[in-house]
Amino acid sequence: MAPPRRAAAPPHSTKGWLSRCRRPPRNRKGSSRRAVDPLATMPDDLLFDAIFSLVFSDAGDVARCAAVCRRWGRIVAAREAAILRALPPPDRFLPHLALGFFHGGQHDLSSTRRRQLAAQAQTDPCFVPTPSASVLLGSPFPGLPEGGDGGGLFHYARPVASRGGRVVFELRRKTRADGVALSVCNPMTGDVALVPPLAGDDFPGHDYMCAVLTADDLDNDAQQGSSFFSLVLVYNRRSFTALRCYTSDDAGGGGGWGPEFRKPGTQISGHVLQRLGPAVVLRGVVYWPIMVAAALAVRLDGGAAAAVMDVHVVPYTIRDTLPDWRLLGTTPDGRLSYVSAGLMGGELLSFGVETLDVSAAAGAEWERGDTSVLTQLTVPMLSKFELKMRWLGEKSGTLFFTIGEGCSTSGAFAVNLATGSVDKLADGVECNSWRSLYGYEMDPTALLASIAARFN
Repeated sequence: MAPPRRAAAPPHSTKGWLSRCRRPPRNRKGSSRRAVDPLATMPDDLLFDAIFSLVFSDAGDVARCAAVCRRWGRIVAAREAAILRALPPPDRFLPHLALGFFHGGQHDLSSTRRRQLAAQAQTDPCFVPTPSASVLLGSPFPGLPEGGDGGGLFHYARPVASRGGRVVFELRRKTRADGVALSVCNPMTGDVALVPPLAGDDFPGHDYMCAVLTADDLDNDAQQGSSFFSLVLVYNRRSFTALRCYTSDDAGGGGGWGPEFRKPGTQISGHVLQRLGPAVVLRGVVYWPIMVAAALAVRLDGGAAAAVMDVHVVPYTIRDTLPDWRLLGTTPDGRLSYVSAGLMGGELLSFGVETLDVSAAAGAEWERGDTSVLTQLTVPMLSKFELKMRWLGEKSGTLFFTIGEGCSTSGAFAVNLATGSVDKLADGVECNSWRSLYGYEMDPTALLASIAARFN
């Protein structure tokens, strides 16, 4: 039965990471040397029109333009909403959107007892920043927003999904193990929304997968605000696999959990369900790398009804890849991508990309793309190589992965598939045992807001 159609708790808004954005250093007091602005006599509106028509092709151009000087930064910050509406879809990845990843510790959460031990050992989700995030937000790195309850909201929480500037956390208390309570957080702005819990007959269990969608993902005429989000859960009942959707209150119809949807065909095994990996969203369809030979595709109704419209599978070209050695992603031109790991020459770690035009007619085939070879990471011949591909940014093209034993170095890494740059974010074989690891990309609105914070 459907849970009561009560509204979610009112969203909290506390200081987010944007409040930590560093401002550029000012000239020393008394210094008379200042850069000469050749456009100083031009009115702001006229200057903005000239800049926008010439150089703004994506959010990266906006950031570079705003960094020219304080005046240009103020002009961009004052017209943030107009810029976002007018920008065309990006034609390339934006690596600077990836700020790092969250993880929930090293514990096996397959039983209630283990979940209780995990809660006692680790109080808050950990965040590991990228070098660019440390520059933007300073050090030490800020924690999660308090959530309006004195800072205890995210104690014992674990991340379960991350997309579009939002992170979904399962809120876990040592005394509550008979339900699932979720919270959707935008760390950059500090906005936190509490989702009505699923308990009793509606309890999906703790072995479920979650995806989060924003207003930009759904193609409909509803006037959804920037705080709109939708959730999709995949979980098992006794004899079948079920799906359920949630829409936030500003969806135009009150929001809430929709009815349970029974997946056609055979049930997904519990072992496979635990290793689905993160979802990606393309044209309102959620994709999970559910099997070694195909992806699970879930289409929503696109409105406020919180209902699943269709479920089908998308076959891969490359089959029999280990679950930890492949991820799904998207390309800037709107194609679905399949990224798999391999060993070039038997000893160099590489990531190959294939893409599929999901908007084409039935029968479209995967096309092979570029392969990124990481010369910094070598694998000795015949060694036991432990690799886990964790999360791939849809907007940044940044892949987070961890390496245990069997390589020249172990730890947590970030590689950008567009630029080939590699950063080591954490050291140690224990990184490969981290559970619930999800990357975080700030959305374009937060990017421009970070610019505004630097010039206010």
